[in-house]
Amino acid sequence: MEEPRGRGVSLWLMPEGGARDRLAERIEGLALRLGTTPFAPHVTLLPGLPGPEAEMLARARALARELRSLRVGFSGVDGLDPHFRCLFFRVAASPALQATHARAARRFGREPEASFDPHLSLVYGSLGPGAKAALKRELSAEAPPPFEARHLHVWRTDGPVGEWRELARVEWGSSPVV
Repeated sequence: MEEPRGRGVSLWLMPEGGARDRLAERIEGLALRLGTTPFAPHVTLLPGLPGPEAEMLARARALARELRSLRVGFSGVDGLDPHFRCLFFRVAASPALQATHARAARRFGREPEASFDPHLSLVYGSLGPGAKAALKRELSAEAPPPFEARHLHVWRTDGPVGEWRELARVEWGSSPVV
């Protein structure tokens, strides 16, 4: 069976420094153990934006100028059936994060998603109920500490996960950092 593919350009919030390194190590370890594809740790703010990269980058830079630091916390581990929600840390509900999502959606000509459910994925794929339950138990004591999102990460998410690439990292309230 072919791996599901991403599409378009996506806007991500990403932990930095040691927090990023620990999460990346955990994601890579799980991928190796489960035979899945690893990916960079992130919380998707807005997925699958269609359009030319230059236009998406210009809109992302304009959006980033309007944003300020945002605290992203976690509220437990979960897993669902969709490939891209196989196993993840739930992001704690936050009016600031909801408002940031709404601002991003409007900047890109979308209505904010009523079902916006931010999370930080650990595994993309398909796991049986027993394997998923065991991993949820294993990871329940490992929720990462909150992180401060200070950059808007713009990723080309077309195709298989292994082909995704970062287009830009834009500091909030300022100019792009490459």
